[in-house]
Amino acid sequence: MLVFFLGAVIVSIHSCKHEPIVVDDDDDDPILNECHPDTIYFSRDLLPILANSCARSGCHDATTQADGVRLTDYASVVATADVRPGNPGGSDLYEVLIETDLEKRMPPPPNAPLTSEQIQMFFTWIMQGAQDLTCNEGECDLENVTFSQTVFPILQNNACVGCHSGASPSGGVLLDNYDAVATAANSGRLMGAIRHLSGYIPMPPSGNQISQCHIDQIQKWIDNGIPNN
Repeated sequence: MLVFFLGAVIVSIHSCKHEPIVVDDDDDDPILNECHPDTIYFSRDLLPILANSCARSGCHDATTQADGVRLTDYASVVATADVRPGNPGGSDLYEVLIETDLEKRMPPPPNAPLTSEQIQMFFTWIMQGAQDLTCNEGECDLENVTFSQTVFPILQNNACVGCHSGASPSGGVLLDNYDAVATAANSGRLMGAIRHLSGYIPMPPSGNQISQCHIDQIQKWIDNGIPNN
C-alpha cells in the first residue's frame, strides 16, 4: 500500500506540472501593452512630478545633483535615490516624501509637499518593483472630459498644483481649485503655459510638455465652456 501511495503521489506531481509562462515582448501588440489602471508607469506618471518638483536647478537636476542624487530619468533615479524594489519604507526616495521634519522633507519648504495621491503613486511604484514600464494608452478620450475626473488629475499628476498653490504660488498663478484653474483657462495662460508658447512660462518648467492627449483633453474642456463637473 505504501508503494502504491508513493507512486500515486509521483504521478500526481508530474500530472500537475505547469508549462512555463511565455511572455510575448511584441511592442506592436496594443492589447499586451494597454495601460493598466492599477499599474504605475514611471515615465508617464512619476517623471513629470520629479521634473517639476525635484529635478530643478539647485536641487536634483543633471547639473546640481544635490547630495549626489539626480532625478532626471529612470536610470538616474534608481541609481542615486536608494530605491529598493518592494520596500518603500527602506527607500530614501519615498522616505523623504513622507518626512515630517521639514528640514528633511522633499520638496523642501517653501515648496509645497507632494499630494497624498502623488505620494501613493511612488509607494505603489516601488511596491510593484520600481520598474520602467511603458504602455499603449490607446485612443485619447475626448468624449468624457470633466474637470474633476480629467483636468484636475492631469494638473495634479504633473505637479502643476504643487507649484501653483499655497501663499506664494509660482508666477502668482493658483491652480489648486476649480475657480483658480478656470481663471487661468479664461485668460489663456493655462494653455499658453502647457503648450510652451512664446511669452508664457512653460509648465512643467523643466522637461517635456505633458502628453498631447492631456493637452487636447484640457483644450476640449475649455472648448466645452470650462464646466465645473
